[in-house]
Amino acid sequence: IQMVPVSALKGDGVDKLLEAIVLESELLELKAHYEGQAQGVVIESELDKFRGAVATLLVQNGTLKVGDIVVCGSAVGKVKSIIGSDGSKLKSAEPSFAVEILGLSTVPDAGETFQVVKNDKEAREIAEFRESKLKDRKVLKQRDESIGNIFESMGQSNKKTLNVILKSDVAGTSEAIVAALADVGNDDASIKVVASGVGGISESDANLALATESMILGFNVRSDNAAKKIVESEELVLSYHSIIYELIDEVKARLSGLLDPIVKEEIVGTAEVLEVFNSPKFGQVAGCMVIEGSIFKSKPVRAVSYTHLRAHETREDRVWRLLVE
Repeated sequence: IQMVPVSALKGDGVDKLLEAIVLESELLELKAHYEGQAQGVVIESELDKFRGAVATLLVQNGTLKVGDIVVCGSAVGKVKSIIGSDGSKLKSAEPSFAVEILGLSTVPDAGETFQVVKNDKEAREIAEFRESKLKDRKVLKQRDESIGNIFESMGQSNKKTLNVILKSDVAGTSEAIVAALADVGNDDASIKVVASGVGGISESDANLALATESMILGFNVRSDNAAKKIVESEELVLSYHSIIYELIDEVKARLSGLLDPIVKEEIVGTAEVLEVFNSPKFGQVAGCMVIEGSIFKSKPVRAVSYTHLRAHETREDRVWRLLVE
């Protein structure tokens, strides 16, 4: 295994790293077909306000060209532009190229495979088939979650749940945050991600938050005017973040706020009842001797009865202690 020291700050060793990768690929005889229709994997995706759906693709086989019809998961589109890693526009991309493409109908998920097809009809058929499979998986997942929630709720009627709607700038970040939120919580409180997606916070997100009583989290995104009106009028919880750790800390704080306060009893004084008198005005009056601490007029008290008898005492003369909270 080759070891190449590099520095991201100074740029040292990058040339040697590239040479080592080329040498390694030659020794392992890593090859790919550069002719024919391109196929590969989606590295990242985002919804740009001006450019629309943008996907970063890694070409693994074939050559990707401007004008090709691409299917990425359930997203389809015609490649309008290919942008290289240095920001330059390319006419084609061969295997091992990582490029951004424009022209997709929706934002694909990171990790989805992509392929170039012959025509729009074939692309729509593949996309519709994948969409139907995705819907079936969602239905099964919701059914399993509902059944799981029934069993989890048995004996946990007091468990608190914080509903969250997450919107982020790119798909990879959204997946990372959802995974981090899944680890937050305990037996008394937990987090449920109602929905997560890529792009700005829209009116539909605000309506969903209103219907599910959820808080909205925006990571490197902002809400549109329609969503802002709903958030302000309905007083929804909306929070913007650009650092994942700060987002997690806020969610933890809000989750802690759902828990019931822990009431601790603090004894500030102890007294022993020596005699009990009957008063026509106040009822029974206890004559007490302060043994420990202080006795305050405004503090509540609790009387604790001792069933055992002390020396030279009758059952009627049992000793009472007032524990002052």
